[in-house]
Amino acid sequence: MSKFGFIFLAGSLFLHTHSLAQLSTGVDAIDQVRQEMRRVPTNDENSMHRQSVLFSWFRHMIHRGMDLSSLHEAGLILSQWGPVKPEHYPVLDEAYAQMEELLEHPNFISEVRGDPNSFSENVSETDWPVFGGGRSQSGFSPDAGPVIGEVAWKFSAGLAWYAAAAVEDGRVYVASPGLRTLLYCLDEQTGQPVWTTEQDGLQIYSTPKAASRPVIQDDRVVIRATSGSWEYEKQADGQIVFTDRAKHIFHVDKASGEVVEQTDANRIDYRRGYAPVSGNEEWIAFPRSRLDLTKRPATVGMLDTVCVKNTADGTGWEMRVGELFGDILLDGDLAVAGTDEGKLYALNLNGQQRVKWVYQANGPIRCTPAAAEDLLIAATETGMLLGIDRESGALRWSTRLNRGNPRAFHLFSSPMIEQGKIFIGSATKELYCVDLQSGRLCWKAETDDWVRARPFVLKDKVYAATLSGQVHCMQYNDSSVQTLWSVPAGEHQIFADLSGSERGVLVSSSELFLYSLNPQNGQLQWKHSLLECSYEDGERMVADVVAGGGDFQSPPTVCDGIVYAGTPSRFVFAVDAASGEEIWRFETSGQVSGAPGVQDGRVYFGQQGGNDEMFCVDARTGDPIWTSHPGWVWVSSMPDEGRVFAGTVDGRIIALDAGNGQELWEHKTNGGVYPSPAVDADKVYTGSWDGGYYALNKFSGALEWVFSCPYPDSAAGTLWKGRFIARTQKSLTAIDPNTGKKIWNFVDPRTKTGHTRMNSTPSHSGDYTFASTTIDHDGVAMGARLFCLDTHTGKELWHYDGAGGWTGSVCTPETVICGSSTDHFVTCLALEPNPDGSPRILWRTKVGGIFQESIPAISGRRAYVLCTDGYLYAFQ
Repeated sequence: MSKFGFIFLAGSLFLHTHSLAQLSTGVDAIDQVRQEMRRVPTNDENSMHRQSVLFSWFRHMIHRGMDLSSLHEAGLILSQWGPVKPEHYPVLDEAYAQMEELLEHPNFISEVRGDPNSFSENVSETDWPVFGGGRSQSGFSPDAGPVIGEVAWKFSAGLAWYAAAAVEDGRVYVASPGLRTLLYCLDEQTGQPVWTTEQDGLQIYSTPKAASRPVIQDDRVVIRATSGSWEYEKQADGQIVFTDRAKHIFHVDKASGEVVEQTDANRIDYRRGYAPVSGNEEWIAFPRSRLDLTKRPATVGMLDTVCVKNTADGTGWEMRVGELFGDILLDGDLAVAGTDEGKLYALNLNGQQRVKWVYQANGPIRCTPAAAEDLLIAATETGMLLGIDRESGALRWSTRLNRGNPRAFHLFSSPMIEQGKIFIGSATKELYCVDLQSGRLCWKAETDDWVRARPFVLKDKVYAATLSGQVHCMQYNDSSVQTLWSVPAGEHQIFADLSGSERGVLVSSSELFLYSLNPQNGQLQWKHSLLECSYEDGERMVADVVAGGGDFQSPPTVCDGIVYAGTPSRFVFAVDAASGEEIWRFETSGQVSGAPGVQDGRVYFGQQGGNDEMFCVDARTGDPIWTSHPGWVWVSSMPDEGRVFAGTVDGRIIALDAGNGQELWEHKTNGGVYPSPAVDADKVYTGSWDGGYYALNKFSGALEWVFSCPYPDSAAGTLWKGRFIARTQKSLTAIDPNTGKKIWNFVDPRTKTGHTRMNSTPSHSGDYTFASTTIDHDGVAMGARLFCLDTHTGKELWHYDGAGGWTGSVCTPETVICGSSTDHFVTCLALEPNPDGSPRILWRTKVGGIFQESIPAISGRRAYVLCTDGYLYAFQ
């Protein structure tokens, strides 16, 4: 083994001491561990924390643009799932020593600009309408693609961040979705941290993501997290085991920030984006689901059960009521919940008679109800606002506010009641004020975009935030309203409810900043990052990453001058390819992780984390054409010859009628179907977590062959040069598409040293096949490597360090273009290497984040790709 195996270099302690005297990383947690390592050796008590912080330091350096290739050898050893093993403590120590050296003597990766005159004049603009560019998913475009590497535009795609801040007695509490952080307590006046609740996560798919508004109790703060796909725990004997326990409601001591208790609430798929919990001093309430993606086949369940726990003794009850998309309201002796079936339940908290009454509305109730005086207020997706008698459940009044928005899943914000008035925003770009007792519409005001955040009221002013990122202050009376000021709070959408006090209006933005605005003039008073970070020249350098799982996964598609992208914010966006301006948006109930498939003026896509719907919408307007109900669909939709092929999380490979969404056939597997389906003249090819790639007759669904291999995942198989080429966990395999027999197999040579993963879709051009690997899958984010292989033999021709990883490449006749899941760069390489065999870089451009499972789409002289910084980029 290398020097990392057994020896802790004697010079490391001196290096620590010398560097710490001069330099700070700007991230307190990192600097604290650096200081501690001068005094305390790595041991069983501190090793997990040091490992977690080291990974943060890696991410921080990567964000700054640092070359960490000298750490790859250590990364191979430290990337195992779970805490570092005792025999690897010296590797951990030496990695810190090497990072000290890099901090003092940084080695930055340089950008490179391409020569626009170095390519043949190819001005064609070929569509890229499905995943991989065509039904073979080959990742090849005949167009020239971008030749300079400049960013033509970037479009804010957003994150489904609905976690509002809560404020009490001069302190602000706000969740952090980070791998290392659960909760911040901030000084309301300054925004400075009072304390931070850490969780020391190591892998994003195995660490829960805090995603709720905090519930403030007398001596505790309660928050809830979404789940990772799988999770592990360290037993008393030190063994690491995967667990099905999901104690994702955290009770945090208000004085210290320490987690003092956890409540089992089952799992919420992280693609839902939000984890509801509500409460008071006596009770906490939350909707529960049934979810286990590791089962064969997966158990997939909506949040459909009202659960109530007594805070004193943990006793409580639960009742299944139907699909829930809002919080449960606790009001006095009642728990109130609205369902997607349009039922409003009033449930008794005490006693044995659980149901007080049930009101049947005329449409789905998806926002959180509100209560005041003797009324309960709810809104429906049909545009109605309802006032219901709290005691009897009788309708006291109903007011039609609008006719709905067919492209919005959530029509209304949750209502805010103040001073006898109801304030509620809408996806019709309107804010309404309604009299509480009579239901009379007092006034409505036009806004610049959809209003999803619940408004906030201070005396005679109401504050509303929109999906454009604008915050508006309006002065109102009983019959009129006027806008006093409008200011942007960041560049991303605002979904989370507004909160605050007279000291400041608190805006929790989906770019993961909490803003405090002056209530009088909208001026920024302070902002606090919800991810661990430092700042350089005013730019945030994150050291943390969003936990739960990969969010920015959807590959964009391009057709007729429009770019289509699914997003973690639960939207599909249609964006003008030339300008980057939004054309339309369509909202679903869960995350859209697959590439939207476009054909014959229609766009097809599914979702995961919400209900069971899959959609077909008009390509020009986004208006719905049909809705099917196959269940959760993670994969890209592949339209072909009047059919749409997809796969479901609970293990079905399906073909739908492209005209009406009716299911034509299904083939059941015993695991989730995640590779996007490739199609040829008579077969459809995809894989399942049950350990098989399947070839099915695309017209009948009849099974042609099965190729058994470890764990087919989200890397898609491709058809190229008479081969079906697919990832088989740690290798790339070429399979005969007619017989299902193996032709060749390629393995990353680094696998002999440590833990590498191959989970990206290959691409092709001519006789070349490009495949990428990375160290681990989601632990140590480093070591991405792009391989150029001979398509016929699978032999390596050359490789490039820094591109690929989770993200796949795409090709033109002369180039291969790839982002990186470990560096903040997009790189364009020539297909033919330099004379010495080294890769030839044509351009390389730094962006604001790494890339997950999104791959670029090429059309004309541009490439489009979705980045984890929340933007859809266009390169030229």
